[in-house]
Amino acid sequence: SNPCGADNFKMCGATCVDTQNDFQNCGDCGKACPDNQVCSHGSCAVVCGGGTSRCGSSCVDLKADPQNCGGCGKACPSGQVCNQSNCALTCQSGLTDCSGGCVDITANDANCGTCGNACPLGKQCVASACVATCQPGWTSCGDGDGGTTCVDTTDDSSNCNGCGIKCPSGYFCNGGACGLNCAGGTTKCGSACVDEQVDSNNCGSCGFACGAGTTCSGAHCCATATPYYCPAESKCDTIQNCVLKSGGAITAGTSHTCAINPSGALYCWGYNGDGELGNTSNTSTNTAVGVTGLTSGIAAVAAWYEGTCATNASGGVNCWGANFYGQLGNGSTSASNKPVSVSVISTALVPSGGGYYGANCALLKSGGIDCWGYDEYGNLALGSVTLTDYTTPQVSKVTGAVAIGGTALNFDGNTCAVLGSGGVQCWGYGYYSLGDGSTYESGAPITATGITNAAQVAVGEENACVVMKDGSMKCWGYGYYGTNGDGTTSSAYTPVSATLTGIVQASLGDLHACVVTTAGAVKCVGYNYYGQLGNGTTSSSATTAWQTAISGGAISVACGANHTCALLSSGKAQCWGYGASGQLGNGSNTNSSTPVNVSGF
Repeated sequence: SNPCGADNFKMCGATCVDTQNDFQNCGDCGKACPDNQVCSHGSCAVVCGGGTSRCGSSCVDLKADPQNCGGCGKACPSGQVCNQSNCALTCQSGLTDCSGGCVDITANDANCGTCGNACPLGKQCVASACVATCQPGWTSCGDGDGGTTCVDTTDDSSNCNGCGIKCPSGYFCNGGACGLNCAGGTTKCGSACVDEQVDSNNCGSCGFACGAGTTCSGAHCCATATPYYCPAESKCDTIQNCVLKSGGAITAGTSHTCAINPSGALYCWGYNGDGELGNTSNTSTNTAVGVTGLTSGIAAVAAWYEGTCATNASGGVNCWGANFYGQLGNGSTSASNKPVSVSVISTALVPSGGGYYGANCALLKSGGIDCWGYDEYGNLALGSVTLTDYTTPQVSKVTGAVAIGGTALNFDGNTCAVLGSGGVQCWGYGYYSLGDGSTYESGAPITATGITNAAQVAVGEENACVVMKDGSMKCWGYGYYGTNGDGTTSSAYTPVSATLTGIVQASLGDLHACVVTTAGAVKCVGYNYYGQLGNGTTSSSATTAWQTAISGGAISVACGANHTCALLSSGKAQCWGYGASGQLGNGSNTNSSTPVNVSGF
């Protein structure tokens, strides 16, 4: 018999450990995760999955973990269980005691049908069984490995108009019928497959040709001087101006994505366990859904670890999602799965997301920055580390700012701002991230070394990048996977030059970085285990050479923890990388190493 009892616990040495979540014994005794990963459901991962949260180096269910009941480190007294984030003597009716945690084994992904039976990625526990759950219009078909997967039989070439009905080679499934395969977003015009977004002889529709001195961009004929159709402006412009106008139009959190469509409406997709999609639900979705009440006039959006904030054309700010530390800014610590108004602010331009324990901020029209939430590491830039949670906006010490960038990804959070002078200041958690050579947190804005002509700043898990006005880029921070873009795997405490030029916008993930170039291409570098570089490959080793994900037509890029999304001049969005929570938005919960179209956006 198991001396540790049932479930996931195992005797490792002289200690009983939970091998599903123990960093040093992940999946089995002695299997330690790398320093930059955590143990999630018995496997080492960069981020926690399955509705769990990171506490120290482990992923735990705060609703059912007796050692972290309702929050990290909140242990229940001996003899009590964790029942829906509260310590109790027994589990309520309908819940089962699994190692001191009260769970519904008919619907719990980590304990499906019985304690310790964890569902694999891409599947959910339904009626005590691990199955691929399908949204309306989708069909559960065999996946070839004895399991099931969700497919759209109207456009799935392996299940066209029914499970197992495959289209011949060179054909695709359209409307439930097999036809000539025009792949990659192309359309059949006559006997050829063309891209109506960029084909000057078939611009916007078959046979519509652009005149002399014009080119096709985003299905519009644009003059040579302004060759790029910009949805944010609803006109042709230079790509530099379009990227500037599109700033904050797409954002990615750890496992969710949000974007503003050309009409000013906000849509989100992906993980929704904390209400970060803002659609009054806590159910994750792998297609785009509209955010409640934000159907027009949205100016910018920023995701954070378990939530989202958006500014509107009137200067107001709305936030939604988790609210442990006042991240919603409405004077409370109650979570919300629909937008709530941030107190006081009425002149906001762009929001900025913080980490799991971080703070959210907003750049104001005055050039000031207001912040709210967790201030354990000086995240609010109040001049010092206050060790206080602020549920309403506080005036930071930053002045003269013209752009802002925060991290949605790490636990502790830090933020950087571009100043009108061309310099950059950063504050908050200081491990690698402040750019002045220091490694300590700071509640006072710290000036990054050697930056004098900055245009845009992006902050990731443990590094930051600044795009210069001349199209060059400098980065600093953790570089083991090549994330600093300088062609090496060396970390840097002060800015180093990236090998790529002609850059107009950058975004950083956990361990990868992506940029938009003057040609409208998206190029990425760094960790690629889930295909987040978008080059059709996967690799767990460092990728130090810039890889092309999209060759043209992009106006903005956003990196999540392990996925990437881009807005196109056509008004569409594409995503690639890790997709287990639906964050790619293509109606699937599988990974993709190449860009896929977001459905419903």
